Amino acid sequence: MSTLRNLSVASLSASALLFTACGDKPETSEAPVEVAKPTYPDAPDAAMKFVATELAAGNGGVLWEAMPASYQADVNKLAQLAGTKIDGEIYDQVFSVVGRLGTVIDAKQEFILNTELGGAQPPEQKAQMEAAIPSIVSLIGTISNSPVASSAGLQSFDGQAFFDTTVSSLLKDLEAMSALQGEESAFSLADLGDMAVSVVDSSEDSATLLTSVAGQEPLEEVYSKIEDRWVPAELASQWTQNMGSATAQLEAISPEQIEASKPQAQMVIGMIDGVLTQLEGAETQQQFDQALQGAMMPLMGLMMMGQQGGMGAPAAPTPMPAPAVPAAPVQ
Repeated sequence: MSTLRNLSVASLSASALLFTACGDKPETSEAPVEVAKPTYPDAPDAAMKFVATELAAGNGGVLWEAMPASYQADVNKLAQLAGTKIDGEIYDQVFSVVGRLGTVIDAKQEFILNTELGGAQPPEQKAQMEAAIPSIVSLIGTISNSPVASSAGLQSFDGQAFFDTTVSSLLKDLEAMSALQGEESAFSLADLGDMAVSVVDSSEDSATLLTSVAGQEPLEEVYSKIEDRWVPAELASQWTQNMGSATAQLEAISPEQIEASKPQAQMVIGMIDGVLTQLEGAETQQQFDQALQGAMMPLMGLMMMGQQGGMGAPAAPTPMPAPAVPAAPVQ
């Protein structure tokens, strides 16, 4: 099970401007009133409470702001390096396929719900799937339209923008999907607004915090002050080593390795493209089921390709510190 504290850390959105409501109004020379951006607190307990409150409001960008400036630079640099260690053509095609998949799921909901591949679904399971499809489509859309959904976007990765937009949207998508799992496993951003934080012990550069959310066991964790931010001490102690390891893995990838993996990737993508074309053109349940059955092999091939670094770059670990924000487990 995972919680919000396992999410990557990134930056808060830029200052908001307060605009007057639309409508006919007398001309005025007064400039729009600028709303001051809340200052990130210095105290460790206030900082964690600030993060929880912003997340409750759906602001994923606060996770970036919770990261020390040097960590932000490390993450941007690592993502941009990854962008140079992939085949841009293949990378873009993969995300294009992902986007098409979301469109097919949205357009063929009736066929998906009525397929008997794998056996007929019980009515309650079918109803749950029907309720989940809009959230699944939204989640796929968030991913396929994110700044990292293109090789150019990855090479110019900006953590601030990514967390302000994509992560904020992903949090809402995950919350909507979690709500369908029932009350016991539901993940609610709003609950974080009531999170309580207290200091158990503290010094100039270390603090032990106790955080709790209604319905969960309190969590006690040690934080270290890095620059002007408080991050979990365990993550802080591993940051330099993990970032160095991830960078070394990426730098070790050669153009020859990337080129060698391209034919296999093109073959699998071509197979999936053909299956999606059949699914898009299906006009009967039988046609849809036949096309869906034909998708099994290329999908397995794509999964194997990803595990073996088929796009030219193995998945390098990208450690990011996350504030200890208790949340209901997402299953």
